[in-house]
Amino acid sequence: MTVSAPASSAIRYRLARPGEEEGLGRLAAESFGDYPFFSFALKEPFDSYQKYLDYMTRLHRMLIKAYIKKQVCLVGVSDCTVVSVALLHDPRSRDIGVTDYLLAGGLGLVRGVGLRRLLAFFDISEEAQSACTAKHPDAWYVELLAVDTQLKGRGLGGKMIHDCVEPYVRGHDGRSLSLITNTEQNRRFYTSKGFTEFSESTLSFRGQTIGNWSFFKQLEI
Repeated sequence: MTVSAPASSAIRYRLARPGEEEGLGRLAAESFGDYPFFSFALKEPFDSYQKYLDYMTRLHRMLIKAYIKKQVCLVGVSDCTVVSVALLHDPRSRDIGVTDYLLAGGLGLVRGVGLRRLLAFFDISEEAQSACTAKHPDAWYVELLAVDTQLKGRGLGGKMIHDCVEPYVRGHDGRSLSLITNTEQNRRFYTSKGFTEFSESTLSFRGQTIGNWSFFKQLEI
C-alpha cells in the first residue's frame, strides 16, 4: 500500500520492507538518542555516546523488524532516501510478544545493559502505555514517530501524521489514535496536531523520574 503526499511535496509514504531494518533502526536511534524515555533507563552503562547510539540502533532494529512482520511500519521517502518512520499498533491484531522480539534479535540486547535492566525497561514501557491501553483500547497506538535528525524542524513529523498515519488508519477502518510522550516540546507538538492530553504520570527508574503524558485523537471520517 502506498500513500502519496500532496503533489507539492517530494515525500512519498509506503510500508517498510524486510531488509530495511538496519537503516530504519539507525534513523530512529539518532532521532531518539537523547530522548528521556530511553536515556534515563538505558544510557548509564555505556562509557561513550557512540556505544549508546549503537545499542539504541540494535534496540530499534529489533522493534522495527517485529513491527514489519506483525504490525505496521510506515516510512516517508524523499529522493530514494527514507526520512521518517512510524510504527503503528492495530488493536485488532495480535500483540507482539516476547517470542516475537526474541526472533527479531531481542536476546542480543542483553549484552550491553544486562538482563535485569532490559527487563525493567520493558516493564517501564508497559507502564508508560497503560493509560492508553486502559482508556482507549480500540485506538491505533503510535509506538514510534521518528524523523531524520538532519531534517528536523521542517515539519516532516506533522506531515507524516497528516498525510500518512491518519489516512492509513482511516483506510483500515481505524477511528482514533493514541500515543505517549515524555517531553514538553512533544506535548506542544501533538496538541498542535489535534491530539488531546488525557493522562499525566511519572515514570521512575533507580531514583530517576521523567514525565509521561498520554494523548488521544478522534479521526474525522
